[in-house]
Amino acid sequence: MSRWQTGATRAAALFFAVVLALALRASGALADAPARPASGATGPAIAAILFPGGESVPLVATRMILTGVPPFGAASWTDERGEQVPAGCAPLAARMLLAYYDMRAGYARLVRPDPTKAIVELHDRMHTITFSWGGAKQGFTDPFSFQWGLEAYIAARYPGGATLESTWGRLGQVFQASVALIERRMPHIILFDWRGETPFFPNHYAVVVGFDRSNGRRELVINPGWGYDFQILDMTDVAVAPAILFWIETWKDPPDGEPACSLGPACAAGMWTPDEGGGYELTPIVREHFNPGRSVAWPASDATELLVSCGSDRIAACYWR
Repeated sequence: MSRWQTGATRAAALFFAVVLALALRASGALADAPARPASGATGPAIAAILFPGGESVPLVATRMILTGVPPFGAASWTDERGEQVPAGCAPLAARMLLAYYDMRAGYARLVRPDPTKAIVELHDRMHTITFSWGGAKQGFTDPFSFQWGLEAYIAARYPGGATLESTWGRLGQVFQASVALIERRMPHIILFDWRGETPFFPNHYAVVVGFDRSNGRRELVINPGWGYDFQILDMTDVAVAPAILFWIETWKDPPDGEPACSLGPACAAGMWTPDEGGGYELTPIVREHFNPGRSVAWPASDATELLVSCGSDRIAACYWR
């Protein structure tokens, strides 16, 4: 593809992203009402492949966290013209999600061969563009190119590809949709507006790994891609809107074999303690909503469903009553 064609493709994608953002604003995506339903199946099809026997939760959880998404930080490289290229949050979030599926199920062709090359290819397939924001270079990926690029990246490694789904709407229902995915042990990606900094469209992709609905809260737990594990995203804060969810509903090909024992930085390092029954409980350190400089320690989890264990890395679903 020529540079002109690439530029035209990115300009068209950006145009459609703006149109989508305006539609989200016009639809009242700041309040609580039913979200646009996700297309395709919403049942536990992926559970039969990745999480056998994992349909029921051990308790009715008011809080829940999935561990295993590696806390990769920001990435950049120098292109053939000697210019610095920031990866952008969309390729970073996609790499973290794909790494989870390798560590959880053994899809070894996604990230394991070369995590650095993976981020560069995701950046290219998603047509991520570089622009200056707040005095620094940033990467921007529109939601259409994000989904198309992620699908193409997976299909290049697994001929059957994967079924990617998405949903968007008002914050209350997006929160409920996200909770339902976490209860199915499915981390996923959210695109939202960080601190309400952009007037027309959401500007940050992160991986959703948990939720907190205790005492009437509507908070998601995200891995924001900034080198740490957990941060609150308050879905009652209208600055977050509009919000869009993306997830991998089904894999068309079986995994390659054994899950990766370790891939990237360890998740929840130093947050595990043995419990009285010979298992482990998680005491997560969670950064505050829109304030990563402040954090709070949650109490120890009431139950832990260990999915994969390898050394200090534990892929688990942790629950609080």
